[in-house]
Amino acid sequence: MLKELESLYAGDIIINGQTEQPEAYDWFYTADGDEIGIAKQRLTDRERRLLSLFFTPASGRRTPEGEAERAWKRWIACGDPAALVQLTAPYCRFIHFTANRPIVPRDDFADALRGLFSSPITIVWEQDHRGVIVEAKPKRTAERPPLVDMAEALAADFYAAIHVLIGPIRPADGHLRESFLLEKECFAAARRFWPKQTVYEWEDVILLPLVAGETDSGNVDRLFSFLNELEEDDLQAIETFFQCNLNVSMAAKALYMHRNSLQYRIEKWTEQTGLDIKRFKGAAAMYLAILHRRRP
Repeated sequence: MLKELESLYAGDIIINGQTEQPEAYDWFYTADGDEIGIAKQRLTDRERRLLSLFFTPASGRRTPEGEAERAWKRWIACGDPAALVQLTAPYCRFIHFTANRPIVPRDDFADALRGLFSSPITIVWEQDHRGVIVEAKPKRTAERPPLVDMAEALAADFYAAIHVLIGPIRPADGHLRESFLLEKECFAAARRFWPKQTVYEWEDVILLPLVAGETDSGNVDRLFSFLNELEEDDLQAIETFFQCNLNVSMAAKALYMHRNSLQYRIEKWTEQTGLDIKRFKGAAAMYLAILHRRRP
């Protein structure tokens, strides 16, 4: 159909292109996410109504990609380190999203997302139905964005089933891209295991590559690399916590420390690893990781 439109409105149509006068065009989006601009002077009211039946009308054109988004796209594709210069903080979190259809208009979707975050974010589109939110963070916290409600609201507003993975807060260092690729692998596995679930947290998905048989023995260390954030005495304390059946009071007594002190350490471990070991899935992932570390 795009070729027919190009022939019909030759000289007065823009498809995924640029113009110095975007306000002189009526803009539409196809189901595949293509952007179509047709000169207003060429369209009758009847033609506008017909085009609106086949395409999604928009009040204006998409906002052009900024330098930060282009830099992150290069980083995702080939590891170009220029993206890390764009970060305004020493840490970041990736929030992966995908939908069952192209999300249009993108600008409205981006505005809805930005309203949910207190930290600066960059939205990187990998395709018209999926992308990554890069959230700059000044420090590690156990705080999680309100994405359960977000996914439901966005699904209703944009008529699409949207799935989201909330990654942990990570240092913006040389290991960041390896961690990013691991998150993408886990996100893909999660959508196969639980296709009806809309929001996945890191502790939900970290073990899925093992279960799916997609991780060989050489990559298990990569999967459990979050243990590198912890000291040996941390691991021993966590093992004691597990031996006490996740009971903070019992574990604190066994470790000869105040309950509040242990509670504080558990919160720090959650910030460092992205796993809440007070919850079953987080504890299971940590337990298997420690067993792997302790193997003969």
